[in-house]
Amino acid sequence: MTSRLPILSEIANAFAAPKNLISRALDNPLKPRWLWFGVTDRCNSRCTYCDIWRTKPTKDVLTPKEIEKTLSDPLFRDVEYILNSGGEPTLRHDLEEIILIEHTVLPKARIQLSTNGLLPERVIDVVKFAVKHDINIDVGTSLDAIGEKYDSIRGVKGNFKKVDWLLHELVALRKNYGDKTSVNFGFTLIDRTLPSLEEVRAYAQRLDIDFLVQWYNQSSFYNNIGKNLVHNDESMIKAVQVLPCSILREMWLKWLRSESIKFRCFAMYTFCVLRCDGIIAPCLSLWNVKVGNVRGSSPTAIWYSPEAKEARKIVKNCQGCLNSWGSGWSFSSSFYPHLLFFLRHPYALARRAKGK
Repeated sequence: MTSRLPILSEIANAFAAPKNLISRALDNPLKPRWLWFGVTDRCNSRCTYCDIWRTKPTKDVLTPKEIEKTLSDPLFRDVEYILNSGGEPTLRHDLEEIILIEHTVLPKARIQLSTNGLLPERVIDVVKFAVKHDINIDVGTSLDAIGEKYDSIRGVKGNFKKVDWLLHELVALRKNYGDKTSVNFGFTLIDRTLPSLEEVRAYAQRLDIDFLVQWYNQSSFYNNIGKNLVHNDESMIKAVQVLPCSILREMWLKWLRSESIKFRCFAMYTFCVLRCDGIIAPCLSLWNVKVGNVRGSSPTAIWYSPEAKEARKIVKNCQGCLNSWGSGWSFSSSFYPHLLFFLRHPYALARRAKGK
């Protein structure tokens, strides 16, 4: 989810940071720049580390008209990135309509589709639809192992073959469409997937695909609270140490060493979650902090409500998380953690300048 022009993006963040930090300190709400949208909570996977599939899915999800009305609210006019997730977004037959609405209402926003890859042909159809309508779209899927190992982790036979086919097709489309689309996949690092890390890394290099190692998060969103699948032994620490140098990697190492990972989070300031039932929440970690529902109030009214003020207090008291987009959007909002990090690790700045 990095910018195509990372240095220019950092310059913009640098100018915005003082205002962001002052506004947060004074409890003055900012407008969202990023939006995580759960288009559905239905899921066709059976992941061992996520139990969303065990929960009863929402039947009365937001309709395309409701989505259009919500995103047309002035609150969201500065949104520059929409992450469409779930559940599994491709289970919605009107996904193309949703993406077209997002682009029509917020034409400057780049759109991401996060998918488990179990419906690969459907993903390709959505990407082709987006490009046909001049929509910039990024596709992120998951790959935690190779072959039957992955099927076992994800709980669905044949999952790897489908993801493998999808990634090859997306790479081919990327060659044709250029910057209109990008492809990446995430590797969820837990004890069970650790032995496959290098094999999956080599796979990504062969396909020339961005490869993001993601930490295992527990929250009510994933319905996995209490599933302790990561242990801070030396093998895990060594695996994290060889990952590309980043602020998030430093936080992982702190967590593994039982150190504080608290940071200035900008949930409910520069980003938020829109659930498929219309509820606005701060983030995935605070999934059950229900600020308001767009079916009953406008997003603007919700954003400036007493409930939102209370939610921001909860955010400020949060002890931190290792969610990649939540922490990344927060660091971009405050900028100075990035600046201090790059001063300590100048070679990392060179890598970022190249978009790596």
